[in-house]
Amino acid sequence: MIRFWFLLCALLLGPIGAVYAQSWPARPIKIIVPTGPGAATDVMARLMADSVTRGLGQPVVVENQGGASGLVAHQSAARAAPDGYTFIFTNTSGLATNLVTFKSIPYDPVRDFTPVAMVVDFGPQMLSVNVDLPVKSVSELIDYAKANPGKLSYAVDVTAGAAPFAARLFNKRANLGMVEVPYRSAAQMAGDVATGTVPVLISSMAASNAMVQAGKLRRIALTSTNRFPPLPDLPTIVETVPGVTMDGWFVLVAPAGVPSDIVGRMNQGVGDFLKGPDIQSRLAGFGLATSGAGTPQSTAAFITREQERWRALARELDIQPQ
Repeated sequence: MIRFWFLLCALLLGPIGAVYAQSWPARPIKIIVPTGPGAATDVMARLMADSVTRGLGQPVVVENQGGASGLVAHQSAARAAPDGYTFIFTNTSGLATNLVTFKSIPYDPVRDFTPVAMVVDFGPQMLSVNVDLPVKSVSELIDYAKANPGKLSYAVDVTAGAAPFAARLFNKRANLGMVEVPYRSAAQMAGDVATGTVPVLISSMAASNAMVQAGKLRRIALTSTNRFPPLPDLPTIVETVPGVTMDGWFVLVAPAGVPSDIVGRMNQGVGDFLKGPDIQSRLAGFGLATSGAGTPQSTAAFITREQERWRALARELDIQPQ
């Protein structure tokens, strides 16, 4: 008897879910952003929201929920109704690094979300130095560090997700012995490297671009697997030190359980946005690039691989959850 009622409910809910998905969207859609206004994540989300609004015919609004390493924003998204009216534009920190840097978090990055679309899959960190440091390449930096043991330090924004991991991985794999100087402000960090207080910096390209353009920092290399197309002469660290690769990324996800038809339509909307004529150039201004939205399935597989990779990095670098 119980089995009969279970089958009956399944038969009834299937058509109801399909009809509901066909009527979507009937009201405004919200995209949560786990940063404050004006950050690169926020700017990208607003560009995407404007594009998707035009495609779906309903307003797509951005709601900023910054602070606390994105924990509040992700908890809010995870607890939202899986009805296709709440999404979160998240990144490496929200779905991967928080897994290994916190003892406990108020959401499950693996089970609480339905992957919708890839947005950015090329977001490397950049190695740069104060212009007075007599090095112009990764190999020269390695030689200088080994000739001056214990004298070099590097700045890193410990709130920036991938950056601390990239810096520590490079420091370990190249056996540099540099001392880490942690910051919680990207602007102060870049300023201190520009004045020579700390000679080496590993950060997002966006965090250091202003000082590079002002002639106070020198770009050395990127942590990406491949070179950045807008800067083809800038090498990657992995060309000199095997295994030192790290790209940040951005994805759109929904609360677990959102109907697949809705996920598919939102994926198409993001894909159309990423095909826009000026999107690559806008992303390049942040030091980012995209190869497209992919599919919900390929996005899910990507997130799973990245979560496994970050767990392995945490073990190698002996990261102790706080």
